[in-house]
Amino acid sequence: MRRCLPSVPMRPARHGVREAVVVPSGWEAAGGLGTVGSPASAHQQGAAARSPRRSSRGGQLARRRRSASATRSGLLSLPFLVPVPSVRRRKVAARRALSALTGVAVPKPARRTAATRSPSKRLPPTPRTAGRWLRSTHLGAAGSRSYDVYLPAGHRRSVRVPLVMLLHGCNQTAEQFVAATRFTALADRHGFVLVAPRQTRGHQAGGCWRWYESGHQTRGAGEPAVLAGIAAEVLAEPSRWRIDGTRVYAAGISAGGAMALILAATYSDVFAAVGVHSAPAYRSASNGRGAFGAMHGRGTPPAPTPGAGMAPLVVVQGTADPVVYGSNGRLVTEQWLAYDAVRSADVRDGRRITRSRVMTRRSTDGRRYSVTRWYSARGRKRLEHWEVDGLGHAWSGGTADGSYSDPKGPRASTVMWQFFAAHSL
Repeated sequence: MRRCLPSVPMRPARHGVREAVVVPSGWEAAGGLGTVGSPASAHQQGAAARSPRRSSRGGQLARRRRSASATRSGLLSLPFLVPVPSVRRRKVAARRALSALTGVAVPKPARRTAATRSPSKRLPPTPRTAGRWLRSTHLGAAGSRSYDVYLPAGHRRSVRVPLVMLLHGCNQTAEQFVAATRFTALADRHGFVLVAPRQTRGHQAGGCWRWYESGHQTRGAGEPAVLAGIAAEVLAEPSRWRIDGTRVYAAGISAGGAMALILAATYSDVFAAVGVHSAPAYRSASNGRGAFGAMHGRGTPPAPTPGAGMAPLVVVQGTADPVVYGSNGRLVTEQWLAYDAVRSADVRDGRRITRSRVMTRRSTDGRRYSVTRWYSARGRKRLEHWEVDGLGHAWSGGTADGSYSDPKGPRASTVMWQFFAAHSL
C-alpha cells in the first residue's frame, strides 16, 4: 500500500514552518501549483519519503541535512521568495492530483452555507403561535356588556401595545364583524390588541348600538359610557397584557360606526383616533323615528358648541349604499370640520386644519375610489374621507363570504390602521 502513496517531501514555507505537500506521480500532468522548483524535481526530492526508513534515525538525519542545505541556500532565510499557495488553490491541486491517480473526476465539494455550516447549532424556526380570544364582562353604573379581547400571535405581556375597539353593526355579531374585516390578521402583523364589545338583542331588538337615541349620545351616560368603561377596564389589566393608554382607537360599521363617531365626539381624551364606515352624522337623529331619515342623509344635527372637538377621523363610505346613503360620508366629514373650527379660537393652534388634498385611485379589482385628506398646520393628517364607487352597505376589502363584507375595493381595515398608527394622545 505504501508504494501507491504519493511522495510527501517537506518544503520550506513562510515564517520558517515546513509544510507537507502531496506530490503524486501524475503531478506534471495535473499541473501542480506552489512548489519550489519544477514538479519533476520536487518528485525526485521526495523519493526518500516513500522509504520505510522515513521514521528511523537515519531518515531524521537526512531530513535535517536537507533542511540545513536549504537554510544555507537562503531559502528559509527569505520566506517571501517562496510562493505559498492559497488554501483554495491547494484544494484544487489536490482534486486534480487525485483525479490523475484514480482516473475518476473528483467533484467539487458543495459550498458550505448557513444551512449546512453547523448542523448541530441549527435551531428549528420558532412556530408562530396563533392569537387567542378571552371573554370578559363589564359591570358599570351605565350598564353591563360582555366583550372579547384578542391577543395577537406572539403577544408579550411586557410590551405596551395599542388597543383597537371594534363595534359591529345591526343584525351582526361581534365574531362575524371581526372575521369579515380581517382585523385579526392586522393585529397579528402589527402586534395590537383587539376588544370587541357585544350588543345583545336584550338591549336592542336588532342587536344595534343605540346611536339614534339622545340618551346614548353624551359623555358619562348610556352606551358611550359603557364602551369607555370597557376600554378603561382593558387598560387596567397589567397582569394579563399592557396597553398603551395613548394609543386607544375605535372602529365600526353602520350602527357600530355611528357609535364610534359618538366616542370620537364625547371621549376624544380616551380614543386617539376613530374609524367610521357607512354611518350617519353625530346627533343626526334623536329617536328611532328619525333614524331612517338620518341614514338617508336627511338628518339635521345641531351645531357644535364652542370648545367642542372630535378625535382624528377616517371615514369610508360606498356610493351605492342602499341603507346608509353615500352622501353621509361627506356629511360626517363636514361635521368634523365644523367641530374642529370651534374647538379652539387660537389661530396659532398647530392642530387647526390648513389644507386638503384630493386623489383618485383604482383598486386592484378595478373599483375606483377617491381619497380626500385634511392636514393640520403641523402637516399631520387629521381627517380622511374614502369614497368607494359601487360599494354597497358592506365593509370595503373584507372577506368574500363575510357578514356585510365586500372583497372589492380598498381594504378599509388597512386604511384605518394606517391612520390610527399615525395618531396618539
